[in-house]
Formats: sequence, C-alpha cells, structure tokens
Amino acid sequence: MAFVPDLDTLESSSLNEEMLYGPSCLCLQKKPRLELEGTSPGVGIQVTVTKGPLSRTFRQAAILVVAVTKLLKQPTRKDFADSDLGSFLDDIFEPVSFQCIKDSYTRAPVFRYTRSQSFDILDIDHKCFVLESPTQLVALHLQGPSAGQKVKLNIALYRPRSSQGAPGSGRVPVALGIKGYQLYMSCVMSGTKPILQLEEADIRRDIESVELTRFIFYRLDSPAEGTTRFESAAFPGWFVCTSLQPRQPVGITNTPDQVNIATYELSGR
Repeated sequence: MAFVPDLDTLESSSLNEEMLYGPSCLCLQKKPRLELEGTSPGVGIQVTVTKGPLSRTFRQAAILVVAVTKLLKQPTRKDFADSDLGSFLDDIFEPVSFQCIKDSYTRAPVFRYTRSQSFDILDIDHKCFVLESPTQLVALHLQGPSAGQKVKLNIALYRPRSSQGAPGSGRVPVALGIKGYQLYMSCVMSGTKPILQLEEADIRRDIESVELTRFIFYRLDSPAEGTTRFESAAFPGWFVCTSLQPRQPVGITNTPDQVNIATYELSGR
C-alpha cells in the first residue's frame, strides 16, 4: 500500500532543509543531492529539476506541488493568474514556438451580373449598327428592305463592387453584346492606344477577374436629351464611337463628338 505524504508536513520546513519520504520506505529521509537547482528571482520559491531514473518521479512531483502551494498561500495584491507561474515554469518546460498565419478571405466580384436587356441603337446621325463580318461592326444608314440588316444590342447589366457606378451616379456598368450572337465589344490596348473589337464570349455572370474588365463599359445616360454614351471601364475617358462617314467600323475615341460620334439613342427594348 503506497503512502501519500501530507502537504502540510512537506511545507513545515523550507525547501533548503526539506525532508522527503523515500519511494520505498515510510521513514523520513534527508533530501538527496540534486544535479540542478534554480531559484526564480522575486518569487520566493525554489524549483528543483533533476535528471535520473523513473524512481525519482515521485520526488519531483512532490517538490512541484509544494512550490505551487507555497505560491498560492503568499499574500498578493491581485488574484493568482496563470502568468504568475511563468517565472519558474519556463525553467521546466521547453519554449514553444508559434507561427503567425495571416487571415485570408474571398474577394468580392468586381462586377455582379443582374440581367440583360435588348435595344435598337442609332447614333445621333441616325446610323445603325450592322455586322459586316463575323468580327466587324460598322455603322451606316439603312432604309427600306435593308433595314433588316441592323443588329440589336444585348446589354448585360451589372452592379459595381465600389461606389464608382453606384445607383444615382449615372454610371451603370454594362457589357455590349450583339443579340443572337455570343459576341461582345471589348476594349484592349493595341500599340500605343486602345481599340474596340468583338470577342466571342459569354459574360452573363459575375466579373471576378480584372482582365475581364475589358468587356465592361459605363453607360452614361442624359435623361434630358434621351441619349447615352458608353465609356470603357478599362480605359477611362475612351468612348464607343462611330465615324462621320458611313460604313466605317465602330471604334473608340478619347475625343467624343469632335471628329466622330459618341452619343446614341436606345429604343425598342
């Protein structure tokens, strides 16, 4: 039957003169010489760390219990906290290193798709848009039977992530597609300036990549005149335009309505 020492007996003398029960006898015996002794400054307790066989485990545990009990009974001006153990536990346990991991998050879409609408489009010179080749859009006057050649715009509407195109700002993000085709206008850099081209794509979805901003134009409405303009989101200050001359490609300009036409009328949703 194992004998468990009474803590009051262990505390009756200082740790420098403590008497310990041996693991295999019931009589008091003098504390054996230890390999390493350290005193934590400013705490008033002694912590003994020893290296040896498993038979010394009981003695080590008893010393630690006495040390903690003494610390708890010391008069202090504040409640005992875990941090109070740090001064001598650091000598017992190896330090633990921690790795700081930064938070990650999913970025909101650049533009959130809402719906699509179809419109007839005329520039203010009453020229229609015509698809002259699979990737070439031109503007010209159409009359009579040839009026059936005009194309309608399929305008995809988006909500912007930032306040740049928020409701009430007059800047609505849109993508300009050709109804009946998977063709959308895009503004890209060619040489030293941007150009307008048609690309086959399906962007009736959230635009999460900055690269796809080439398909986005800000629709700038003028309610008083009933007209609108389309400014490139990728190249601010550049607008979709037509030439003053008929049967010329639809392009893009940074000098709207000077040597070109950048103002349009939409109808026939």
